[in-house]
Amino acid sequence: MKYKVFMLVLLSSLIWIVVLAPANIMARLLPVNSSLVLQGITGSVWSGAVSRAALIVDSKMLAQGRVEWQIRPLSMLRLSPCVDFNIDNNGPQASGGGSSAIVVAVAGVACVSTSGKLAMRDVAFDMPAAIFLRSPELRLGGEISGQLTELEWQSGSLVDLRGQGLWTDAMILSDQLNLPLHTLPFDFRRENGDSVFVELDNKDLLAQQQGTPLHVSLQSRVALDGGFYTLAQLTTQPQTPVAVIELLNVLAEPQGAGVFTLEVRSKLLTVNR
Repeated sequence: MKYKVFMLVLLSSLIWIVVLAPANIMARLLPVNSSLVLQGITGSVWSGAVSRAALIVDSKMLAQGRVEWQIRPLSMLRLSPCVDFNIDNNGPQASGGGSSAIVVAVAGVACVSTSGKLAMRDVAFDMPAAIFLRSPELRLGGEISGQLTELEWQSGSLVDLRGQGLWTDAMILSDQLNLPLHTLPFDFRRENGDSVFVELDNKDLLAQQQGTPLHVSLQSRVALDGGFYTLAQLTTQPQTPVAVIELLNVLAEPQGAGVFTLEVRSKLLTVNR
């Protein structure tokens, strides 16, 4: 009799843990002083939401937003849990002492294997280009969206990364410059170690977007520690404004026939050329 009672209690506990466990139990599993802060947790472990998830490093907030998830039950049978997730990031963007709302949207599938490998696939992203450059002298306009087709992360290292996207309504803005570049397609992939290779070229779109002032061909290597190296070839068009050509003569290296090269690197990344 005691054995049956024990088994009933054990079964009820398992049902509670697996099916009915509240989502806020996840916050209790985080280590003390964790960089990830979760607030407003609702739902269950299987299907829930966090009204505000924040990643804080060195007292600085790197990311924040609302997170929703739903675990795929059949993936548990394969011992590789997969989660459908959706992130909407509504945060302030400082600009000239004021603030306005910016929205970053990310949605896709994330799976964890028994070996500890994190794999993400079919991840769609959409974010303002402005978040990639925080400078009072220069601003980026437009939206950057695309598809991350594959990402694998294991033992603290990037194993695989592939994807593509579009920078739409692309603009480079400053007090002296208003340069519309329309649509710029790009691809990205893991190159070696923890560095990412990004390639952008709008040559195929120039005929469709006749007002585009420059043919932009750019290659960039970005390390996860923040270092980067970018080499761009900029070719003027018949409609390129004189002010833009004058600026290129100052910032870039003229190659003749309306071609300029621009090389930018951080001190954190060494590139073998």
